[in-house]
Amino acid sequence: MGEAGKNILQITKNTIIYVVCPSAFKTGGTELAHQLVYEMCRQGADARITYYNNENKANEINPAFFCYVQKFTDLSEVVDTEENVLIIPEIRPDLQGKYKKIQRCLWWMSVNNYFKRNGLTGYYNSLGLKRTLIHLFQGHIKIGGYPVNREIIHFYQSEYAHRFLMKKKVKYCYPLSDYINEIYFEKGIKSTREDKVLYNPQKGMEFTEKLMRTAPELQWTPIENMTTEEVRELLQKSKVYIDFGTHPGKDRFPREAAISGCCIITGRRGAANYYEDIPIGNEFKYEDKDENIEKIIQKIKSCINDYSAENSKFQDYREFIRAEHERFKEDVRTILAIAD
Repeated sequence: MGEAGKNILQITKNTIIYVVCPSAFKTGGTELAHQLVYEMCRQGADARITYYNNENKANEINPAFFCYVQKFTDLSEVVDTEENVLIIPEIRPDLQGKYKKIQRCLWWMSVNNYFKRNGLTGYYNSLGLKRTLIHLFQGHIKIGGYPVNREIIHFYQSEYAHRFLMKKKVKYCYPLSDYINEIYFEKGIKSTREDKVLYNPQKGMEFTEKLMRTAPELQWTPIENMTTEEVRELLQKSKVYIDFGTHPGKDRFPREAAISGCCIITGRRGAANYYEDIPIGNEFKYEDKDENIEKIIQKIKSCINDYSAENSKFQDYREFIRAEHERFKEDVRTILAIAD
């Protein structure tokens, strides 16, 4: 956390909190931005989802987010005064330099996506960022043309991001995590399941294809082109979910799969390498190396053939997931309280 006893946000009854987000898209990050606006408003603040890339101002909120907000503000409508607050996603650090007076916060919902946005793809490895990036944060230094200010408030969604910010000696750093959609808690865990191994084609597909070629007899099933309800139904009737993606933040898919009753097997890239972000046993985490392929296949088959015993090992993870919404509310309470 930031300096003890140092409160640098000034929030009054007239403060508007703008939570910046790309328009139209439905992703874990955009849902989280809408969740934050909802919770801040619930706690009495004037928070507004604020869209950029919203060329057609008649464009409406994605229907999936109506449960959080009913109206939006365009980025061009931000009132740049000292009493207002601008919460910026890590993929748009350039916005820090476009305003003169407003109180600015940078929200690290991911780490890797920040570097992708700045043309630095490939500069991170399975355990974090390479040492060549260790001095990138130098006050107001520009990275790929975008300034990053270590003196403003930084929020982190994952322990992965927290450790990264600590290495960069960010001065004011506070947790602001997330929680999965409530729809995943509406039904209990089914005991009757199919021997399906689920994967997301957008995450770690190169290594996943190696697994598929090694064990073509398994029922490999992609999660794609589905509504939230369809994803939930698929998770409810399957046994295993694997994820060998980069885990740029604390991803939602592993949590959605676990709370739905799947056994989870991940790589060790990004947030997956931190127990604080994915609190499952090391027997379910493997580096995505060829020498581990046989071990991974054996573990997948064990989760299928001895589902009850293997699945019982995820109870602590499920309790962790169930408690996230309350932790999120507390994070928001802390943010609204860090005012002089």
